[in-house]
Amino acid sequence: MSRQLAPVLVLVAAGLADAAGRHELASYLLLAAVPVIAAVALASYGDLVAGEGGSVGQTALWTIGLVFVTTTAALPSLGSAALAACLTLAGVQVALAASAELKSSK
Repeated sequence: MSRQLAPVLVLVAAGLADAAGRHELASYLLLAAVPVIAAVALASYGDLVAGEGGSVGQTALWTIGLVFVTTTAALPSLGSAALAACLTLAGVQVALAASAELKSSK
């Protein structure tokens, strides 16, 4: 679960920067989020393929999130709407990861 926090933190920071009117900083944070999310998506896929507890849902959501972040970073005109979609996906990811941790701890 800890590796899933890094992309969420970068996305939240980008959202806060965008909300504060620091659009240039938000753009740079989104650029920084692309390799972070790609690494987490690949790690999630690797866990799934290796049978180490990966989830199809989490892997799919990270992949969709990567598409949204890449699109937002490449086309800043989409701005807030795509960033909101990324933050929504990150929230779903956090909920899925937390539920998986709770189930595995029982």
